[in-house]
Amino acid sequence: MRVFFWNFLLAAILTLSVLPAGAAAAQKEYPWSLVGYGAVYTPDRLKDIFFNRHSYEDSYLAALAINREFARTGPSLAWEGEGQLVKHFGRQEHWEYNALVVARWHRFPWNHRVATSLAVGEGISWATRKPKLEIRDDRNVSQLLNYLLFELTLAKPQSRWYWSGRIHHRSGVFGLYNGVRGGSNFVGMGTGYRF
Repeated sequence: MRVFFWNFLLAAILTLSVLPAGAAAAQKEYPWSLVGYGAVYTPDRLKDIFFNRHSYEDSYLAALAINREFARTGPSLAWEGEGQLVKHFGRQEHWEYNALVVARWHRFPWNHRVATSLAVGEGISWATRKPKLEIRDDRNVSQLLNYLLFELTLAKPQSRWYWSGRIHHRSGVFGLYNGVRGGSNFVGMGTGYRF
């Protein structure tokens, strides 16, 4: 995870130094966002992604997401709706469709240098077939599962372009969805544009 974080941070800093600046208050003036990202599968549990070293396997996804801010709670917290189209390849081959509500925190003391946001999204995920990587240990598997998103964005102040680091998580929420107790995790990065 440390290597991923430092590589992501370095790539973001280098790219942000050449991105053009947009109109003032880009995050507020442009409620729509289009995000493209790629991710790699990790067999580790969600908590291990945040707090421990983890491993990766040869399964990937490419995603295109569109979201729109629909409300604000004060100046710092935005509420968004997001839809995702996801293609899996490598050890599993299928499509995935996700719909979620996202809570995004915008206020950080360093935003005058690097505009930053942290987001958590909650919704549903539909896979066009039962994902092979979710079939293990004779567990129940379902095409319909819960979806969680964790995202860090970094941008040049006032820019409409931004870098995104994402965790893409599908799970049965401890058996709530069709008795499924497992799921899958992907860690990735991409870029987005506000409009």
